[in-house]
Amino acid sequence: MKNVVYLGKKMAHNWESVLERYEDYLKTTRARLSVESYMGDLRLFLEWLGGRGEDNPTAVTPLDASEYRRFLADKGYKPATINRKIQSLRAFYGWLQEAGIVPDNPFRRTKAVPAQELAPRWLTRPEQAALMRAVRAKGRLRDEAMIALMLFAGLKVGELVALEREDVVVRERSGKVVVRQGKGNKRREVPLNATARDILRRWLEENPTGPLWPSQKGGRLSKRQVQKIVEDCAYIAKLKDVTCHKLRHTFCKNLLDAGVSIDQVAAMAGHSRLDVTKRYTVPSMQDLQEAVERTSWE
Repeated sequence: MKNVVYLGKKMAHNWESVLERYEDYLKTTRARLSVESYMGDLRLFLEWLGGRGEDNPTAVTPLDASEYRRFLADKGYKPATINRKIQSLRAFYGWLQEAGIVPDNPFRRTKAVPAQELAPRWLTRPEQAALMRAVRAKGRLRDEAMIALMLFAGLKVGELVALEREDVVVRERSGKVVVRQGKGNKRREVPLNATARDILRRWLEENPTGPLWPSQKGGRLSKRQVQKIVEDCAYIAKLKDVTCHKLRHTFCKNLLDAGVSIDQVAAMAGHSRLDVTKRYTVPSMQDLQEAVERTSWE
C-alpha cells in the first residue's frame, strides 16, 4: 500500500506545487485547450471549497463531491457541463491517489447528472413541402430524385452516391431501393412510396444510361456535391440547418408518426439496435407545443 502524504496546514504553499505538477502532467497527455479546461474546472472547485472554510483539498470526501455537484446544478449549469467538471475532478483525484497524496478518489462514485434526452432534428411537414418546391423550382430532376430517396427512403448520403442503376426498382404499384453498402456492410431493401416512385420513374426515363447520379462532367457525383445541392435547395426554401442526415431523420419520424412499428422503422433505416430508433419517439418542442395547444380554451 502506498504511503499517503497529507498536506496539512502547510497546504497553501505545497498545494500550488501540486497543481503545477498536475498541469505539467496534463500537458503531456492532453491538448492545450483541454488542459485549460481541466485546470479551470479544478480551480473553480478549489474556490468553492475555500468558501466552505476548508483549506485542505486532500480531506475532500464523497459527500463533498455530491454537494459540489448540487452546487453546480443550483448555479444553473447544464448537465453536460456539470458532468464534464465532475469528470475533470475525478481525473485529478485519481492522479492524486496514484501519486500517494490521497488515500482514495472522492469523485470515483459521483453519479453523472442525467441529461434530458434530445430527439434528432427533423423537418416539419411544411418544411418538407417547402424543400421539395425549392428543388422542383431549380428544374433539376436528378436533384429531386436524390432528395426524394433521402426523404422518402431514409438513405444516407454515402449510400445514395454508391447506388447503381439496378439498385433502384420502380414498378406501377411497388418499388424498392437496394442498399448494398449500408452501415457494417449490411444489405437492406427499402420500399418506395408512390411519391418517390413517380419522381424516380421520371428521372430514369430522362436518364436511361450511364451513372445514376451523373455530374456535369459525366462522372458520378461525390458526397460533398450532393450535400451542396441539399444546402442550395434549403437556401432557396429559406430553411436553416438542413443536411442530408436531417432528411434521413425526417424519414424515420414520418414513419413513426404514421403509426409504423418501431421494429419496421429500424429495419428500413438499417439500425442495428432498437434504442437508436427509439430516439425518434422523443417528442420535439414543437410536438409538445402542439400537445398543450390542444388544451387551450381559445
